[in-house]
Amino acid sequence: MLRCVASLMAIREDPELDEVRALAALIPSFAGLHVVEIGCGDGRLTRRYAADAASVLAIDPDGSAIAKLAGRLANVDARALSIEALSLPPRSVDVVLFAWSL
Repeated sequence: MLRCVASLMAIREDPELDEVRALAALIPSFAGLHVVEIGCGDGRLTRRYAADAASVLAIDPDGSAIAKLAGRLANVDARALSIEALSLPPRSVDVVLFAWSL
């Protein structure tokens, strides 16, 4: 007989903070920047920079993930949207982030 044992242990993404350091090296300050984050999920990365940005459009096709982010950060427009459905005016964005999304 085969037994399966499941654990409810949370997985901590990026425990070494490599992603955070890489982001800081590429973009030392988000002050005044207009950002689009593709595949934002529940806002794991969004929360790290959003307070400094002028605006953030955070998109993810997973509506349940977006629901965890929507309305929690003042300058973040969180939308359940795929990249194919995204339409932006030319030169309206300073930074596009796409991290840990496939």
